Amino acid sequence: MAARPSLADMKTSSPRYTGQRMSSAHVRTALRVAFLLATTVSGVAAQEDEPIGRYVIDVRGSIVNLGQNEELARVRRLRPNQLPPRGLAIDLGGHLYFLRLGPVTFGIGASVLSTAAHQPVVEPMEEPTEGFPRFPTQGPGTDDEEEMEPLIEGIPVTSRFAALSPQITFNFGHRNGWSYVGGGLGTSWLNVYPQQPATPVQRGARTLNYGGGARWFLTPNVALSLDLRFFAISPIEQLGEQPGSPRQTLMAANIGVSVR
Repeated sequence: MAARPSLADMKTSSPRYTGQRMSSAHVRTALRVAFLLATTVSGVAAQEDEPIGRYVIDVRGSIVNLGQNEELARVRRLRPNQLPPRGLAIDLGGHLYFLRLGPVTFGIGASVLSTAAHQPVVEPMEEPTEGFPRFPTQGPGTDDEEEMEPLIEGIPVTSRFAALSPQITFNFGHRNGWSYVGGGLGTSWLNVYPQQPATPVQRGARTLNYGGGARWFLTPNVALSLDLRFFAISPIEQLGEQPGSPRQTLMAANIGVSVR
């Protein structure tokens, strides 16, 4: 006769006891995972309580919406569709964070943006847009009578835009990521001209910049940086041969990195 299994053998082979042993292993594993999660969460919470650092430096690429302002084209003897509508730019900046009051951290800094865009030759319209056929000008020997200059046609057009933008910012978040809004009063230069060997001189205009963005730190020192900025440019009058510019607002969408 076959030997009867012992109680120990029955406990070892029985699904009931096997299940108990497996359940115990699962409990121990769950406890380990819970401990790791609790440690991680407490570490994140501690980081979220940490204030924003002392400074950041931004290096970003931009797309600048230059628009095709009719009045700007008019004073340069161009049609609006001859103006480059947008350009790629580089945006460099830095900010210092000097005061924290409750959820708000105050910052001060500045950014410099520069872009150049080119529009190839645009075919002339069959019938010029009303108000754009010719432009009055005063010149020697005209006896104070207006002469009419024709539109500039058949030449590529370049737009150069640069802005120096001091900013005060209001920041909301913690050391590893925050959003912000802010702005300031600075200076910009918008130079639009038909292609020529030398770049003509363009005077600066007072410019209010405003906008907002966010930074998310992917490593302790490097963050993904997003910024949307508007430039409200004051009008400037024509001075001698230097053309004036109308009041207008340009927009730049910036993306890049911030380091600290």
